[in-house]
Amino acid sequence: MAKDLSPSIDKVNYSRWTNKAKNAKNDIARAFLEFASILKQIKDNGYYDYKFDNFKEYCESELQIAWQTAYDYVKIADFVFENKQTLNLEKAGLLGHKKLKLLAQKLS
Repeated sequence: MAKDLSPSIDKVNYSRWTNKAKNAKNDIARAFLEFASILKQIKDNGYYDYKFDNFKEYCESELQIAWQTAYDYVKIADFVFENKQTLNLEKAGLLGHKKLKLLAQKLS
């Protein structure tokens, strides 16, 4: 149960910080999808081969992320791109990483 916010300053602070939190959450979702898309482009176009023999080495050495995680992100980017008619970026962002990963695995 929400407590009564009697002073107006409390209401303003509540609204301000709640909006900041919601905006930050949306920024994280957008950044995640952008990162997934960038990884897909790097992998698909072989941009890693300037310095590395394969995408796995690139991810682990250059980006310091597990190659399995990178491939999950690439699969998610593929899924979002293939379903862009019904799943726009905003909707995809709202679903989040875990749900998109499950959808990508189940529907591929």
